[in-house]
Amino acid sequence: MGNNRNLIILAAVLVALGCLYVFNSGRRSHIDRSGGFVDLVEGQLSTDEVFGLTVAKGEEVLEVVRRGDDWVVTSRFDAPANLNKLRSLLGALEDVEGEFRSDDESVLPDYALDDSTAYHLTLRDESGSAMVELLLGQRSGNGCFVRRPGQTKVYLADHNFLSDFGIWGDERKPVDPKSWVDLQAFTLKGDDVRRIEIDGSTKLTMEKEFAEAAADSAAPPSPQTYEWRVTRPANFLATRTKAESILSSLSSMRATDVVARGEIPEGAGLGDEADVVRIYGEEGILATLRIGSKVADNTAARYFQVEGEDLVWALPEYIAKNILKSADDLRPE
Repeated sequence: MGNNRNLIILAAVLVALGCLYVFNSGRRSHIDRSGGFVDLVEGQLSTDEVFGLTVAKGEEVLEVVRRGDDWVVTSRFDAPANLNKLRSLLGALEDVEGEFRSDDESVLPDYALDDSTAYHLTLRDESGSAMVELLLGQRSGNGCFVRRPGQTKVYLADHNFLSDFGIWGDERKPVDPKSWVDLQAFTLKGDDVRRIEIDGSTKLTMEKEFAEAAADSAAPPSPQTYEWRVTRPANFLATRTKAESILSSLSSMRATDVVARGEIPEGAGLGDEADVVRIYGEEGILATLRIGSKVADNTAARYFQVEGEDLVWALPEYIAKNILKSADDLRPE
């Protein structure tokens, strides 16, 4: 008798659970459990066919456009764009697949895919027409939820496009245009340099002094066979490694940001008060660099500009210190 009563209770519980499941299932968005994937973008994409990229969230827009052979971030002083990031994104779009998850418009906010919270990604061709349009929602694992404009179907993409635009975690912040700027503010081929002059807070001139060819050799001396001689404010052979550290810092100067174009920010210190670095080659001056005062909102960086160019950069303070050495810094110990 007791066993029968237990069976009846168990049966009642199972019926109740079944009813609850049916009720909840009716409230859920439709889910495709086929496990199939679809291509989200058709055709091949390259920097030859694509002429513009925008990522918008509300009124905040990242815009990268092609001008001739160059790509610039129009939303960041027309600074040069990071082509490696652009090509990586185009490759990801070519290969991306999506797994269908929902076709219920009411749950779009749950995926962060309603118009107000989604990131609107658009690629445009030469005429300005949209080639690719995707709305980017929340990330999930190694991917993120996406949908096409004007549609309610939600897919889980197998690539996390949010990471391409510096969006991490659950915060839906606007895309920072700086993250798509090529921050290589200045480059130089060290073998081309013959003399470096520094004027400003320190004064220094140093020149390459090449070894003479042996009397019985018809071959010229190797371009690597040289010493650095300080000729101002004193005259002596510098410690090679210390002098080379200046050249190394000049050869590849990466900024932390671009802060202006054309008009010099007030208090930048890029006028007569700037530290000026002149770099000479065999046939004359190669470049003149100006290092100014500390950036207003970043005391770990200084204003920096290449003479003859419009962009003003934020140069890390440690790079400035590595370059602006005094003669005493280069003396042999």
